[in-house]
Amino acid sequence: MRTREDVLEWLSALLAFGIKPGLSRMEALLTELGIDPDTIPTVHVAGTNGKGSTVAFLREMGVAQGLRIGTFTSPYIIQFEERIMLNGVPISEADLVEAAVAVQKAIANIDSTVGTVTEFEALTALAFYHFNHVRPDFVIYEVGLGGLYDSTNVLKQPKAAIITSIGHDHQAILGDTLQEIALQKFGIIKQGTMVIAGKLQEELTVPLMAYCGDRQENLAWSQEVIRHYRLSEAGTWATYEGIPETRLGLEGIHQVHNAANAVVCAKQLGWSKTAIRRGLRNATHPGRFEIISRKPRIILDGAHNPEGVTALVERLKEETKPVIVLCSILRDKDREAMLNQLREVTQDIYETTFDFPRARTLDELNADGANVTDLESFFSENDTVDKTRIVTGSLYFISTVREFYKKRK
Repeated sequence: MRTREDVLEWLSALLAFGIKPGLSRMEALLTELGIDPDTIPTVHVAGTNGKGSTVAFLREMGVAQGLRIGTFTSPYIIQFEERIMLNGVPISEADLVEAAVAVQKAIANIDSTVGTVTEFEALTALAFYHFNHVRPDFVIYEVGLGGLYDSTNVLKQPKAAIITSIGHDHQAILGDTLQEIALQKFGIIKQGTMVIAGKLQEELTVPLMAYCGDRQENLAWSQEVIRHYRLSEAGTWATYEGIPETRLGLEGIHQVHNAANAVVCAKQLGWSKTAIRRGLRNATHPGRFEIISRKPRIILDGAHNPEGVTALVERLKEETKPVIVLCSILRDKDREAMLNQLREVTQDIYETTFDFPRARTLDELNADGANVTDLESFFSENDTVDKTRIVTGSLYFISTVREFYKKRK
């Protein structure tokens, strides 16, 4: 491999092997690479929604503290390389290729004994390899799916484990009930780990306390540090325990809660109040209520499950102009439930498709009676400053729209 395109082609070929729960392949791969990811302090983040935003707030707090902060997140919105970043800067092509060559060689050496490595396992190994090479002060790892059997869960001694939220998503893999899904997320909690819990349903608080009690962890509820917040079309402001009112870099009530996860974690890591406040202001996260145009007002939000749409709808209620929605809801999501939620703020909802294996096709949408359009028509026919245009339904779709709009301008 010599270029980023070579790396992406190699990873894409591994997608054929799907999702295979278990950590044996990942552990064997790290052994072959001679890497122990616990030699660098880490924070592990799991949850149905809010993981990426929590990581964004915490990263900026660490940078403001003067630290070199590595992050491993998914999916990407702008470019593939943003999955592996140092202080918010994506991995370079040279470093990506170097990591891929090493990981590919290691995979070939263990294939006959542990079986074929999946795409996400290879991607996670790229991150472990790169951070082992550049040696940041901290690395924040975002879980890809679930937690217990996720490839990032080879971490044995994270400084903190953050559970951002629990909701209905990926039930075919994680389980049908909230309790089943929660146990998968709780799987990132290790003996003696500092645990920060976000806004969880009441029926999950006792199971989490029992889970932590069995492992003698310190459990903190991030919602307890929220003192006050206010929202308007101009932005979101929040006050936390010991932190004066600050305008958040990310908008919406849900971001008040996501930021609280980072505030509690940063405090327990001993970071200064100045750094925490600066991180609250500086956080950015593409595709999360991202305003890509103010006149006309166009917003991208990657809400992709009922809980995510609930947060989006609550924020849209603050909009002063009528709302028009364009969405592409993946085939494995509860389309009707998500559309019903969006109808709380508008009846003006369009649907479309895009180039993605799980995207609903035009034929499927027409069969469902959807109000179907395409990207060009949506933006040209609704080109008015009198309405707010929202694009949502999937983070993968948001990435496509973002690139389309950039070229269209």
